[in-house]
Amino acid sequence: MLGRLIRVAAIAMIALASAVLAQRPEPQLAPKLGAKSIRAEKPPVPPGRDPGGSAVALIGTGIDYTLPHIAPRLARDGEGELIGWDLQDQDRRPFDQSRGTAPSEWGGDGTLLASLIVGAPTVRLVPVRVDPGDPVELARALAFVAQTPARVAVVAMGSPSRPHWEAFRQAAQRFKDVLVVVPAEPAYPAALGLDNVLAVAPGTTRAEAAGFGGVTSHASGAAVAVAAAAREAAELRAREPALDAAALKRRLGEAGGGANWQAQR
Repeated sequence: MLGRLIRVAAIAMIALASAVLAQRPEPQLAPKLGAKSIRAEKPPVPPGRDPGGSAVALIGTGIDYTLPHIAPRLARDGEGELIGWDLQDQDRRPFDQSRGTAPSEWGGDGTLLASLIVGAPTVRLVPVRVDPGDPVELARALAFVAQTPARVAVVAMGSPSRPHWEAFRQAAQRFKDVLVVVPAEPAYPAALGLDNVLAVAPGTTRAEAAGFGGVTSHASGAAVAVAAAAREAAELRAREPALDAAALKRRLGEAGGGANWQAQR
C-alpha cells in the first residue's frame, strides 16, 4: 500500500516540480547540505503498527524516530511501513542528520517538535525530511503530504525572503486541503496570505520535551505554539471532517489558542 502511495506522491511531486523549477528564488534560506551528511548511515525505522488517530505531518530536517515515545506514534500503512519520506535521500528514513543541531530558521530540533506534536494521544506523526535551502524541495514536501492521511502539516521554519517561498506558495495553492501551521516569525511563509496557512505566535505556556537522542530540554515558545495549534487543528478536523483547510483556519482563529498559541494571520 505504501509503495503505491509513494508512487502517486512521486507523480504529484514531479508535476509540481516542472511548474516551479523555472522559478529562481533569491537567496536561499540556508546552504544546501553536503553529500556526506545526506548519505550518512541512518538507523532503520523500528517495527510497529499504525497507532490510529489524526495524522499531522512534520516538514523539517528530520527526527530521531528510534525513540521509544516517538516510534509508536508514527503513522504506518497496513503492512507496518512508515508513512513518511526523506526527500533528500529518497527513502523512508527521514532521520535527523543534524542530530538536533539545526538552526532555528530551519526549525531547530525536529525531534523536540515531534515530541510536542505526539504529546496528544490522539495524534500520529507523518515525518518528512527536506533540505530547507532548496525551495523546490519545500514544495515537493507539501505535494507528498497531500497524498498521505495528514490534512494538517507543521512547517516550523522561515526566512525574510519571499522569493524563497514562491514554490511553496504554488504548492499550497494547489493542495488547498492541507492546513499548514507555521510560526508568525520570520516573515515568510507566514505572510504569504494564503487561506490554508495558519501563522501562530507563542502564548505564555512553556514546555519541556525530549529532543534528539532522548535528551530533555526546554522548547521555544514558537515550537510550543505550532505544535499545540497543529494538535488542535487535527483534533477539530477529526471531529468535523467536512471542514476544509480554510474553514479550519477560520475556526481556529476564532477560538484562539489560549495560553498555548495566538493566531496571527
